[in-house]
Amino acid sequence: MLRLYLQRLGGLLLLSLFLIGFNSCVTSKKSLYFQNVPDSIASNNPFIIDSVTKFVSPVILPNDLLAITVQTIQQSESSTPIQPTKGVFDPLSGFLVDKNGNIEISLIGFVKVGGLTTSEARELIKDKAKEYYKEPVVNLKIANFDIFFLGEIVQHGPFSFPSEKVNILEALASAGDVPLTAKRNNLLLIRTVGDRKELVRFNTLNTDMFRSPYFYLRQRDIIYVEPTKYRIQSSDNRLTRTIGIIGGIISLSTLILSLRSLK
Repeated sequence: MLRLYLQRLGGLLLLSLFLIGFNSCVTSKKSLYFQNVPDSIASNNPFIIDSVTKFVSPVILPNDLLAITVQTIQQSESSTPIQPTKGVFDPLSGFLVDKNGNIEISLIGFVKVGGLTTSEARELIKDKAKEYYKEPVVNLKIANFDIFFLGEIVQHGPFSFPSEKVNILEALASAGDVPLTAKRNNLLLIRTVGDRKELVRFNTLNTDMFRSPYFYLRQRDIIYVEPTKYRIQSSDNRLTRTIGIIGGIISLSTLILSLRSLK
């Protein structure tokens, strides 16, 4: 009787090991990045990706917070200085772009920067500041260049980037990467363009993502990471309880049979 039980138990263990190994193979196929890249690449013969997306500077949008500083050697006579921001990422000292794309700067007044790149806005403010400053140097950047992450990701919430040149891989790395319990081949990017939403899928398992016009992110982009079916099932408490009960029954049966064999 004991021998028969042990044979059955051994068969179940072998079946479990097989299923685990099979699941590992399936998981690896759905989790490894850039699977179309050969495993062996010689240094003198690199894998080339043609026609990759070129970076285009984002434009300033309503609700952007601009960090602006003006530096000069000598101020013009009979004028007061422009009040610069105190810190690049201080939300209380930046210049908020209103719904019409304007910011208000002391002395200069309202300046329409909406729709301009930061370089274009910098030159515009510099030209206006020349009335009050001698050879002014203007520094300008978007202080709230935030990317939002939702779903099955290691770290949630908005991430602020000091640079406007941020691609989706860099953003994912900042959020702690996509876990194995998420669908790496089906990331969803949500972008607001005016009054509409643009939704785009990314597949990190293939290098074609480098050719996507959405490869470089824009301020306030949202990235949703979808969980796998396994992750959804594992979050079910009933499944967890069932596995625990089955494991307890098997352990108890093994203990009882072991005690009987000692008699």
